[in-house]
Parts: sequence; C-alpha cells; structure tokens
Amino acid sequence: MPIHLVQPTTNGPLAAASARDRAAEANHRIANSLTVIAGLARLQASQTGRDSRLLDGHEVRLILEGFGGRIDTVGRLHQLLAHADQEAAIDLAGYLRNISEAVVSALSFAGRTELQFALQAGCVVPSPSARSIGLIVAELLTNAIKYAHPTGVTGKIRVGCQRNPDGRVAVEVTDDGVGLPEGFDPRTDGYLGFQLVRSFAEQLAATHSFASGALGLSFTLQVPAGPSA
Repeated sequence: MPIHLVQPTTNGPLAAASARDRAAEANHRIANSLTVIAGLARLQASQTGRDSRLLDGHEVRLILEGFGGRIDTVGRLHQLLAHADQEAAIDLAGYLRNISEAVVSALSFAGRTELQFALQAGCVVPSPSARSIGLIVAELLTNAIKYAHPTGVTGKIRVGCQRNPDGRVAVEVTDDGVGLPEGFDPRTDGYLGFQLVRSFAEQLAATHSFASGALGLSFTLQVPAGPSA
C-alpha cells in the first residue's frame, strides 16, 4: 500500500535546506537499521557458536536464507521511506503483505505454502515500529514454514492486522500446523527466532501471546497507540 506524501513547495535556499534535512534523516534511519542488522548478525553468530555440532551445507543454507529474510524486511521498509521528508508513518497493510510474500518466495524450504491475508487499512505506525513489527512477522513466518508441517504437506499461514477501538494495532500470524511441542513455553523457550520476537515486542512496549492447539499455532501482538520503539 503506497504512502501518500505532501510534496514541498519551497524553492531556493529553503529547498536546499529541506533537501539536506531529508538526506540527514534518511542517513539516520539507515544507520539505525544497519545497527539492528549488525546486532542480529552477532546474535546469530553467538547462537551458532554454541552448537558443538559441525553444521552441514543444508543447515548453513537455512541459516543464511533466514538471515537474508531479516535484511530484506528492513530493506523493503526503506524502499517505502525513500521519498519521505520526515520520519514517515507506515500503513502495515501493504508492508506486511509485501514482506510476507518476499519471505515465502525466498525460502527454499517453503514448498507449497499458501499465504492468506486479513489486513485492514489504517494500521498506521511510526517507521521504527514498523521495522520491529516486520521483523517479528518475518521470524514467525520462517518458523511456521520450517516447523508447522513436518510431513511436508501444503500449509496455510494467515497474516492479519487491525486497529482496535482503543487505538492499539493488533497483528496476527496463524498457521494450521502441529502447534508447539509439548512442554514448550514461548515466553522463555526457543532459539533465536523466539528470542527476537520477545525482544522486539518488548521494544514496542507491546503485549504478545501464543495459542497452540490441534488446529495450529496463533500469535497475537497488541501494539499500543503511539508506540515509541
């Protein structure tokens, strides 16, 4: 979904100053995002280093594809912000559809995953919050594609967002797979993917929950109005 921007009408020195401000703001956003990506790379390296096994080529490929999806998620946000004058707001409907389709198409193990969407317009958040939400959704999609259907059957994943009457934005990712393993606590357990989901939710000051059962796994994120993450 496109971002509608008001084009500046100034010219001369004011226009030059405005252009410098836009360039400075873009550089600031990019620097922040590169810092996030560098942190993710260090976390991935730390986790991989704790594994005493010698990884085979397939496992390395999965790790690199997953990390590539995180970089792509951040890159697609900057594509949306390329012509923004200030720290623009992002409507999640278009952004989440964009990155969900990109994640599924980029993963070699995605198979015949079927994406479904329930994305309402008006789920507008600041761009730093959109980055965190996008990374959460990308992690959950990757996890669902890898683990929801261990027998390899075609799986369905639904991504949704809506704005609640109280102003909060609700984001949901639901699959029709086998759910979480018995005894697994998503509030504390899990490797890097679940750790990142919890970390980004905390940065957003958002509440999140998992519901696991015979009909699959459902994740809900409630982002407060005006998040400052």
